[in-house]
Amino acid sequence: MSLVLAESKNFRVTSEYEKVSLNFKNCKRDIYIGDFYGDPQAAAISCDESFCVMVGCGLIIYYMHEPFEDFRYNASTRQWKELFRENERTWWINEAEILDKLTIAFTVEEADKENGGRYKLNTVTLELTKCN
Repeated sequence: MSLVLAESKNFRVTSEYEKVSLNFKNCKRDIYIGDFYGDPQAAAISCDESFCVMVGCGLIIYYMHEPFEDFRYNASTRQWKELFRENERTWWINEAEILDKLTIAFTVEEADKENGGRYKLNTVTLELTKCN
């Protein structure tokens, strides 16, 4: 059974186990957009439906435009960006929100003494700012 992580006018982001899908409401099309060790924790869709963000073991930004490629690990593509998912730099992220058309905010678990806390990330430049 799928769990709805985020919803907008035209799309739904759902998860089943560790797999995340983007569901098109108007045509019942599903795209595989991410995979998270230990299941995803949260997702959000931008108000203009140009991208979504998924978090858990790291973070994936999926840009919602054609050709809507299926997610592949460690692939270099303009369709998505993977961050904080490498073995030496894995961040356990438990929440995310979209602040505006370019910026997301997310929280790394406080148990991570070195990286724990709240961050802002520009979804285009990938510039990261720690908030606290």
